[in-house]
Amino acid sequence: MLRVLPAAVALALAGLPAVADEFTDTLDSARKAYDSGDITGAREDLDYAGKLLTTMTGEALAKFLPAAPAGWTREAASDDEGAAAGGLMGMFGGGSTAGASYKSGDDEFTIRLVADSPVVNGLGGLISGMAGLGGGKPIRIQRVEFTQSDDGLQGVVNKRVMVSVTGSAPLEVKQAALETMDFKALGDF
Repeated sequence: MLRVLPAAVALALAGLPAVADEFTDTLDSARKAYDSGDITGAREDLDYAGKLLTTMTGEALAKFLPAAPAGWTREAASDDEGAAAGGLMGMFGGGSTAGASYKSGDDEFTIRLVADSPVVNGLGGLISGMAGLGGGKPIRIQRVEFTQSDDGLQGVVNKRVMVSVTGSAPLEVKQAALETMDFKALGDF
């Protein structure tokens, strides 16, 4: 296992630009800790580097969120929502999240994306199965099946990315926002 660590770090560094940043600095620190025999320090640095990658992935995932519909405003989902999603991700084996909140007058909705969670892969069938059990209704948007519940929609794109829309906005507004998203590119994310 210890011999694999330097190779894994070298492989991770190989595809990165030569410019130093917090991620590469952390990998360098892990390598130095490893070379000096500080396995605990190396593990801590690698764990932190993994968290940095998760943050970068979430930022890349956020680019798939739609612009605000005409007459609406868009903001990044609040930190409270992000913290709650992060806590859920820990329960579900990790992953990356991104979200945006949309508002027009008293109407609002939030779109949350969850990617690369081991649990999301199995959720696609569960979500469509729950439509009939929980009184939800199945809806297809861009060939992706969503379950409509009282205040939202949930679906899984390409067995990788869960898309959840909640809020008081009319269903038609939520559905129209989802229709503007590039689910093909999102599924390949």
